[in-house]
Amino acid sequence: MKKVSGLVMGVVCLAASVVVHADTSGSGNLRVIGTITPASCTVSISTGVIDYGQISASTILPNAFNPLHEKTLPLTVNCGTTATQMALSVTDTQAGSTVPGILGTGYTESQNFGLGAQNGRHTGGYSVRLSNLTSGGASLHPLKRSSSGAAWTYSSNGRVDKFPYQHSWSRTTSPVPALVNTVSGTIYVRAVINKGSALDLSKDVPLNGLATLVVTRI
Repeated sequence: MKKVSGLVMGVVCLAASVVVHADTSGSGNLRVIGTITPASCTVSISTGVIDYGQISASTILPNAFNPLHEKTLPLTVNCGTTATQMALSVTDTQAGSTVPGILGTGYTESQNFGLGAQNGRHTGGYSVRLSNLTSGGASLHPLKRSSSGAAWTYSSNGRVDKFPYQHSWSRTTSPVPALVNTVSGTIYVRAVINKGSALDLSKDVPLNGLATLVVTRI
């Protein structure tokens, strides 16, 4: 029995650096340059893996998209001891494998993350949303903006849009990112497999989603 399996999310954490070097020119000048950066922000998503396990190919409808149940991972963002405003961006490294419209009504294509492809056949897509956001035990409200220069808006459903969108959180429904040290929450992932007729179900078909999450100070 052939199976469809797997879904992986990747995580990249920012690293702070202090760079100082010296060089000399032919005239004997000495330059000393460098940059002192603030403490880095880190993103933790537990194992970083959403695993749908083995799915029987016989359950895949041939002429309709096949939604799977939603799965979760705990999320923690930490920016050190100084409270700051944060922005989270998510890049889809499998963007070339998206299936337009696969998420259904109410979703935009910027919220459609790819599940990879096998021999040119696109496996499917998945959505990501943020929920249960808190800092210091107090609830936070999800925010988003279409780019780093755009205005923040309140995100009632917490759905994540791909970069260049940015996401943050507010202490009220006003669209102003909160000053916080750490944020905890839950990432919800819902995968949808492509129509069976669009896949080669005579072979194992891997779900191969990969997204990179980066948080920055703003």
